Amino acid sequence: MITRTRAAAVAVTVSALALLAGCSLPDGPAGVVVARAERTPPATATRPYFLTVRTVDGDRKDFQVYIDDYDKCSIGERYPQCKETHA
Repeated sequence: MITRTRAAAVAVTVSALALLAGCSLPDGPAGVVVARAERTPPATATRPYFLTVRTVDGDRKDFQVYIDDYDKCSIGERYPQCKETHA
């Protein structure tokens, strides 16, 4: 069983590699934003930003987003509508 910390580290690494390879981030699942996080010190412009949503079935899902989407989506708002309505 992979621990949550290790799974998060793997997700960050995979996301960083995808960005370096020129890939865009996939959209996260639809749900209500329940948490927001910056996972590294704010000293770099490329730090990863994460949102956590609670889906319709009650699961919590963490996923990486661009800073623009992070800034647009506050706790309690519905994702992905929040990133589209604040454009």
